[in-house]
Amino acid sequence: MITKPIKISYWYLILLLLACACGGDEPKRIPTTLPDVHGSVSEVERSAKIDAILATVQVKAMEGIAADYPAAIIRIDENTLLENATGEELPLAQVRVGSEVHIWFEEGILESPMEGYAKAVRVLD
Repeated sequence: MITKPIKISYWYLILLLLACACGGDEPKRIPTTLPDVHGSVSEVERSAKIDAILATVQVKAMEGIAADYPAAIIRIDENTLLENATGEELPLAQVRVGSEVHIWFEEGILESPMEGYAKAVRVLD
């Protein structure tokens, strides 16, 4: 008699685990931390999707804004979230020379010059 409730409980646990595993990818979001880079886009080089890189962007620190690094090289790929100041997603074409941007890096950045894949880019203007 005791084995039936236990078997049913195991089935519920298995179904719950399967439902959690099939939840899908979490949506892309701007990190809640301060940006790694705040600057102005000085160069945009779009690529032909070689090694999944869509573009390489150079960003320079802006006058009057404290920055740990005077310049950064950012690689944008299909995993990079691009959005405007109000949180709407942007196409890559909206990242232009002269745009003021906030950049958050993925793990594993290189320093001197600061270089890495962007997790998120917010275009402020």
